[in-house]
Amino acid sequence: MYLKQRQIVLRTPGNPRTTTRKDLEWVCPDCDYFEEAEEEGT
Repeated sequence: MYLKQRQIVLRTPGNPRTTTRKDLEWVCPDCDYFEEAEEEGT
């Protein structure tokens, strides 16, 4: 398994600006399994 980072672009109707968010998920290329990574909180 490896940790994959991707960017998600969020668009809000009526707002010309977009918001970009980073998302982390664990991916297993051998078994087609994935789950969102837990954020390390303080």
